[in-house]
Parts: sequence; C-alpha cells; structure tokens
Amino acid sequence: MHRRAFLGGTAATLGLALAPRGAFAKAARFDVPALRQTWQARLRAIATKGVLPIIDIESCYNPGKIDLAAFAGRMDSLGVGQICMSPQIGKGGFEQGKLWIDGAQDAVAAFPDHFIPTSTAGIWPAWTEKPKEFLDIHFRRAVEDGYPLLGEFEFRHYQSPPEFKRGETYRDINIPIDSEHGHRLFKFSEETGLSFQIHYEIEDRLLPPLEKMLTAYPKAKVIWCHLAQIRYQSRSTIYGPAYLRKLLETHPGLYVDTAFGGPKSIYPDSREAHARVWDSFGQVGPDWAALIRDHPWRFLAAFDLGGDRMDELGEKVATVRQFLGGLTADTARTVACRSAWKLLFGEEISL
Repeated sequence: MHRRAFLGGTAATLGLALAPRGAFAKAARFDVPALRQTWQARLRAIATKGVLPIIDIESCYNPGKIDLAAFAGRMDSLGVGQICMSPQIGKGGFEQGKLWIDGAQDAVAAFPDHFIPTSTAGIWPAWTEKPKEFLDIHFRRAVEDGYPLLGEFEFRHYQSPPEFKRGETYRDINIPIDSEHGHRLFKFSEETGLSFQIHYEIEDRLLPPLEKMLTAYPKAKVIWCHLAQIRYQSRSTIYGPAYLRKLLETHPGLYVDTAFGGPKSIYPDSREAHARVWDSFGQVGPDWAALIRDHPWRFLAAFDLGGDRMDELGEKVATVRQFLGGLTADTARTVACRSAWKLLFGEEISL
C-alpha cells in the first residue's frame, strides 16, 4: 500500500456509507455489543479505501454548540473512524445545578458509527467545585448507562494557549492526584475495569504522587493525556523516553495518548516549544519512535478537541497523521486505532 494512501493524506470525501440517523434510538443504556459491530464496520470501510482509520481516544465538546451532521461529514472526509467525545458542562449548566450531561447519548443516537460514548468531562467547574458530588453521579451513571470509557479528569492543568491569550485563568487547576478524589477514581477503575483519562502536567514534583497511585492501584486503567507535552522545561528535568519506558514497564495499567501540538507549537507563557516529541527537523525523535515501537499497544491516537476549538478537526488530524508518519507502518496502525480498540473492548481488531 502506498505510504501516502495508508496515512490518509487527503481532504476528499471517502464516500463512506453512513449508518442511518436513528439507527440506535436514544436509550437509557448503551448497547455496546451492537455498537461495536457498527464501529468495526466503519473502521474496515475506511481501511479498504487505503486510508488508515483513526480512533480519537480523547476529545470533549459542548453539546449545545455543535452541528453533529456537519462534524460527522468532516470526520468522513478526514478518515476518522470514531471519536470518544466527552460532553462538557459549562458555567451556565453548573450554575443551574448540573453535574452530569447526557450529550453522548444524543451523539450516538444520531451517528452511532462515528462516536464512542464517553462520560462527562471532569473539568471546571463541576469537577473542580464539587468533586465529591461529581464523582458520586459519575460512577453511578457510568455503570448504569454502560459507558465503555470515562472522560478526562483534570488534576493539574495550566491554561491552554487560547485561554492564556484571552487572559482566562479558571482552568489553572490543581487537584492533588493522591487526594481523596484521586483515590476514589483510581479505585473505581480498578473495581470496574473502566479506563479513565487524566490531564496531569509533566513536572518533576508531580511524578512521585502519580507513581504512588499507579503502585497502589495496579489494575486501574489510566490514560495519561498528552505525550511529552511540557509547558515549562525548567520544571521538568526527569521525564523523557527513558523515564516513560520504565514507567510503562513497571505499571501495566498505564497508557498514554498522543494529543500534542505540531513541531512549531509554542506555549505562549514560557515561549517554549511544548510538544517535545519532535526533533529539531520537525520529525519524531528517534528515542520516542523507538519507545512507541517497543510498546505500541500503550499509545493511543488523540485529538484533544474542545468546545472552543471544534473547528480545528482538520488541523488535529493533520498533526496526528504527521506523527504517525514518523512510525513504522505496523506501529502506526496500532497507535491509530488498534490500541484503543483493545483497551476499550479487550480484543484485537484486524484491519
């Protein structure tokens, strides 16, 4: 297969046959076994057209501010198989008392082959202002509704680049990962087998608490978001390919998603390149490529879309495909979709 076709470097529509809207009616509990057949069929349809399908393990969205039909069409044109899209509770919803939102049910009912239901995003303000109550309802609904994946929980989070430029500080979040709430989340994952995502900045002082939690809950399935995304290099002298290799080999329940900026991405506060996977030539660094080659099932493709950047899907897909292009073909296929499938459903998928 031609390398360019394999990676899917095309903006033209792939001509995919979409599952009809309403094929899966909005229900109290997701029919994951039936949905898996739909998701698998879509992945294979993309692959048969010579394009590497991607499962995005980590994105969130505002259910009230998205045109699902237009967004699904963009996914078709870009060769995106599924997005694990977690609905957000904004300030207005939180002020109305919301600690949970059923946006995933609406998305799956409308486009069942495009979206993998993911629980409500653990972000400001519901998670940060009422963490106990947020977890209470989160755990109950995740089990009752049959979610295959929990959304991203922000423990240590700096302002995103757009938020920094806008002067918004509300997402400068610091919830200790070894706090009561962190223990509850890790324990829930260990007891249920459900994976969860964490946003946890990469800094020397934050690594020991994370290692402590991974040791205390060896069966928890933890997706550490944003491989090698370091906002301030002076605060991170330990993390690198060798450190992460040792962490992965010590803790089999740890996974890493690959949502990060392109080679020219700059964090505006530090004015440093904060996507450390790239070398000075804009290629995947050889030590990072070797680590991923040796442990491909532990790395997951991700876009990190959010409510204020849903129009960046094309840019996010291009960055992920550029990154995948720096890996061997078999490794790229695993990171793009097979590792997510195996993590979520406990089986390998052949494409």
